[in-house]
Amino acid sequence: MDSLREQAIAADESGDSPLAFELWGKLAENDTDGLPSLKYGALAVELKRWEIAEDALMAALRLRPRASIVKVFLGRLWAERRDRERIQALQTAKRWYLGSVERKKSAPIISLLGAVHVRLKEIPEAKAAFEEAIGIDPNYHEAMYNLAVLEENTNPERCVALLQKAIGIDPEYSIAHQALGRTLQKLGDLTSAEQHFRNCLEIDPNDYWSLLYLANLLAVLGRNEEAEQTYRHAVDLEPDWEGGLRYFAKFLASIGKRAEAAELRSRAVRIAAKD
Repeated sequence: MDSLREQAIAADESGDSPLAFELWGKLAENDTDGLPSLKYGALAVELKRWEIAEDALMAALRLRPRASIVKVFLGRLWAERRDRERIQALQTAKRWYLGSVERKKSAPIISLLGAVHVRLKEIPEAKAAFEEAIGIDPNYHEAMYNLAVLEENTNPERCVALLQKAIGIDPEYSIAHQALGRTLQKLGDLTSAEQHFRNCLEIDPNDYWSLLYLANLLAVLGRNEEAEQTYRHAVDLEPDWEGGLRYFAKFLASIGKRAEAAELRSRAVRIAAKD
């Protein structure tokens, strides 16, 4: 059994999730301390094996009823699973996260709770959770980003401050650069907005949304040739997303390329009809 556990740990460390899942599953059959069931359940969540995940994590909870980490993974299971009614699943996730923080408060767990509040449209509760996470760990940049997104339309100045702090902690935090670019564009700081969209694309040259945001900004700046090239790159990456086609079509029509714009709109209509 020790050899099997060593193999399971090695598979985990090498990133071989299917093999680790199989090995931890075998160990979970005779589990006495809760760890194999927890590992098996966590991997089942990763692999979207929802029923197996629930059974394994509940077995882990029976063996480790006071373990906060088991409740965290149960929260993650119910937040992610797609085989249950969505709102009820999210409410269940919220209960597990709340149960977890009753024993041990940490910025990551409270931030996960905040994300569930967002998906339930419980915005004041979400903001309070992200504020609490930042209070526990002033450098927890994920909570800063999530709070900034909630402040984007109502308090853009605070949104900018939070995102700037998050990027100061992690300069490679691409999604924060993107949100900051978007917010700065709304505030009229187009030069800084462009720089942050370009920062995203330095991190990931195929970041679809950053390409679209940059293309739109370039069009606003009257740099139509660059805008067109950027739109084309985005549409090449996601040729079947109707929203991007419509944005590009609107731009093309604005610069007089009406025939190509009409063709793109037709493609978008056909894609929407399939959905």
